[in-house]
This record gives sequence, structure tokens and C-alpha cells, in this order.
Amino acid sequence: MKLFLLILFLPALIFSKELETCYRVYFWFFPVADSCVEYSQKGRTVRIRSWAKTVVVGRLVKRVNSWGEATLINLKPSTFSLYQREGSYIRDHIYIFEDRGISYRIVRYKRDREEVKEGFYESSVYLFDPFSTSFMVYIDTPNYGGGFIKVFYDGKEQSVRYRTVGEEKVKVYGKVYRTWKVLLHPDIETKGLLKPKGEWYIWVDKETNIPVKLKVKFTIGGVDILLNKVKGYRKLLLEVKYEQAGVLQKTSQ
Repeated sequence: MKLFLLILFLPALIFSKELETCYRVYFWFFPVADSCVEYSQKGRTVRIRSWAKTVVVGRLVKRVNSWGEATLINLKPSTFSLYQREGSYIRDHIYIFEDRGISYRIVRYKRDREEVKEGFYESSVYLFDPFSTSFMVYIDTPNYGGGFIKVFYDGKEQSVRYRTVGEEKVKVYGKVYRTWKVLLHPDIETKGLLKPKGEWYIWVDKETNIPVKLKVKFTIGGVDILLNKVKGYRKLLLEVKYEQAGVLQKTSQ
């Protein structure tokens, strides 16, 4: 328990490069949510912070406000935390990645009671959290041969398969991007509204490796996610990609 509390109160690292990307989520033509992802890098350490919340029409259906953070060292996950607030569905995840596996603590809040699930999941291979999985896909683009990432989430080992299927020019809020089109299969089982389903498509900007458009499916239906703001060091993902090319090739096999 002390170990889990420790990672929440460690002093913030001073990162030399920072990038923020923000997105608007649409169901049909209706804006339903906003989300931002912050990437920071210092040496071989990468930190990813993310949040998402419903807006306008989305709030009328279900209030969602989720946030979390992940750190990677040499492209290997170190810590992960996620706080889900989806209406009455409230759950906290805290994972610590170690040499032999993952220590995890998952707290579910139901009717003013806490239901705690914790333990240690042994593994002899790299396992990734959801945030670092997305990051790995972005920096491994293009990958026409395909990649496979093993994911630890919600107390169990799962998987994500992906491959680059082509090149396209896409227009997002009036700006044209030259992109790689990536097909992703998120074979993830979880609870809550945002349970992945079917095939996802991601359009990754060739100049920066930043995703500019996503077409994803959940149990509640499909949505389009469009980049609407970029702030900070735009080449961060691209630099991580080339700086750690050897590590990337090993972990995506």
C-alpha cells in the first residue's frame, strides 16, 4: 500500500520537451467530448498525461470525466494510473511495472463502498498500459508488416494488433495533412461505456507522428476524433521514434 501511495506524491520531474495535443469527439455531427494528451520527455523517460470529458450533447447522455498518467523508461512502462468517472461507474487503477510483472490496485466505488482488487501479475514479457500502447502505435508508424502489443488492463493480460494500410491526405478543420492510415484491432475487454469494439482507424501525420484523426468504435457506438489544438514541441514523438528505434523494434514484435 505504501508503494502505491508513494507514486502519487513523488515530486514532479522537470521535463525538457513537452507537447500537448487536444481533440474534439463527434458522434455523427454532434460534439460529445473533449480530450487532451500531454507528452513530456527527459532523457529516456517519457510521461503521458491524458484527460477526457463529455461536453454539450454528450453530457445529456452520460457525464464522463476521466484522467490519468503513465511513465515509460526506455519505452518500457514504469507506472500507470487512471481515474474513471462515467456516471455511476467509478473506478481507479494504479499499476506499477516491475521486472517480474505488475503490481496493481483497482478500486471500484459502488453505493458509498469501496471494492478493492489488488495483486501481482507475473509476466516474462513486456506488458503495456493503455496510454503507452497508444504512444507505441503512433511512434511505430508506418509499420506495413504489422505490430502486436500485449496490454495489461483491468487486472488481466489483453492485446492490440495494428498495421499501416496506406497513405492519405485528410482535411481536419480546414488544414490538410499528409498521413499514414493505421488499422488497429483493440482486443480489450473492460467495463463501462468506453469498451472498445471492432476495427479502429488512425490517421498519423507524416511530419510529426501526431494522430490527427481517429475513427473508433465503442459499445455505445462509433465516433470521430479530430485534432483541434497542438501546443509545444511538435517533433517530440518523431524524435522519440528515432532516438529509440532499436528498442521500438524489439518491443513491437
